[in-house]
Amino acid sequence: MLCSLLFASLLTTSSVLGAVTPRQDASGSEECVVESANDLAVDDSAAILDAFKRCSSNSTIRFNPTNYTVYTPISLTELQNVKVLFYGNWLLPQNVTQVQTAINAAQNPKSTYATPWIYISGSDVEIEGASEQEFGGFYGFGEQWWHTGNRVLRPQLATFNVTNGLLRNLKVIKPIAWGWNLPGQNIRVENHFVDAAPNNATRDDSGSFPFNTLSFISGTRDGFNLSGKNITVDGYYGHNGDDCVSVINGAQDIVAKNGFCGFSSHGLSIGSLGRDGAEHTVKNVLFKNWTMDGAVYGARFKSWTGGRGKAENITWEDITLVNVSTGIFITQNYYDQDKGPRPENTNKSSTAIQTMTFKNFHGSLGNNWTDGTCITQPCWNYVDGLDEPKAVILDLYPGTGRALRLLLAIDTDVRHSSANGISLQDIDIRPSENSSATANVLCDPSALEDGADKVLGFKCQDGQFEQTDVSVSGNGAVQSGNHISLFGGLALGGWVLVSALR
Repeated sequence: MLCSLLFASLLTTSSVLGAVTPRQDASGSEECVVESANDLAVDDSAAILDAFKRCSSNSTIRFNPTNYTVYTPISLTELQNVKVLFYGNWLLPQNVTQVQTAINAAQNPKSTYATPWIYISGSDVEIEGASEQEFGGFYGFGEQWWHTGNRVLRPQLATFNVTNGLLRNLKVIKPIAWGWNLPGQNIRVENHFVDAAPNNATRDDSGSFPFNTLSFISGTRDGFNLSGKNITVDGYYGHNGDDCVSVINGAQDIVAKNGFCGFSSHGLSIGSLGRDGAEHTVKNVLFKNWTMDGAVYGARFKSWTGGRGKAENITWEDITLVNVSTGIFITQNYYDQDKGPRPENTNKSSTAIQTMTFKNFHGSLGNNWTDGTCITQPCWNYVDGLDEPKAVILDLYPGTGRALRLLLAIDTDVRHSSANGISLQDIDIRPSENSSATANVLCDPSALEDGADKVLGFKCQDGQFEQTDVSVSGNGAVQSGNHISLFGGLALGGWVLVSALR
């Protein structure tokens, strides 16, 4: 419906060159109204740049409910106290070669993964999209890239490097790849919509898969040492083929809540951190009240083999899982599968974990442990022993976590166990109706701290689950008597892979 309305609007546009109409709003502040050329053969980028130059401070910029062509990467910088009424749509070029040529020549500051088509910086900047579904959108025409598997010179959509910013009611339609990068400070995002699902394929098809269509990236941009701090995402609905929200190096005080991630999301993610031995940090992050439908991961933490630094005070809470591949996934041994086997950890280190909580997860596993991104051998998300969907995967590096605690709940029972910075509370993840249910574990005892095997709640081994007795006091200390068992025997009803691999 959204796309049909867009193209209906395209067909009814006229041929007037774009321009800027200056005026004053009711408060006496300057307002720039951007006029569209209403011609797909004309690039509106110059008119847009002119508007932001004329109204770069203490002003309002208005886009009418029509379509604007943005055929040239643009940089909108040094904005101060600017409100953008984004009531139109911005259309990127539909020609792949045109996009590649333009982004290769673009001077916009690069983000973590790519060069953004749109770069915005300044202070006190608001962008408010239309409340109507058919406007307030950024159209990337990415399906033609997905159909051919083209991953060369792909732009990221936009970087919002602002102090005191607001993004509201924006829609991202068929992006080429990565969405919004938020490296600024004091930013709020409300009611964000993403459509990055192919119309002719499922999550398990490699053909037409929307690779790297991350929705949000929050953290340091390589080479600029800018960190995302005090950022809130409240209200999100999207279908995409990579991380739904990715919180990366330098991010601090992040809240992402009230969202739905569909198609084949790769999770509410921390990382990746520590690539090439870098020292990376993330601190104070909350994901709350999300539904993950068809996701490869519900919640994910990933740090590279040999990384350094620390992830501290991270919480995922009130997460509903619908036919996901893995409910909870932690790896401190991330690497590029398509470049060969896991490299030797010459640094003998990994990104440390301190206080990581997974609370109130419930829902179902699907039937496939991977998705259409599995185009290498082994798959990018393979860990030893992974052969079907799992409730939990812990792929730990020895000595990098402290006070690991697993608290698992079956229905209303609360089960406790502890061992090394990680806490699972009120977890009820079950297989779908068609899945088999066998409780096996993969666990390397040498990755555990001394005495941790006494409080894990199961025997750390490669093989069948064997329950052990533990008891935990309110402060996490092991007590004698009144023992509570992990999982309640086989009552979890799903696979649990606890893989502490070196």
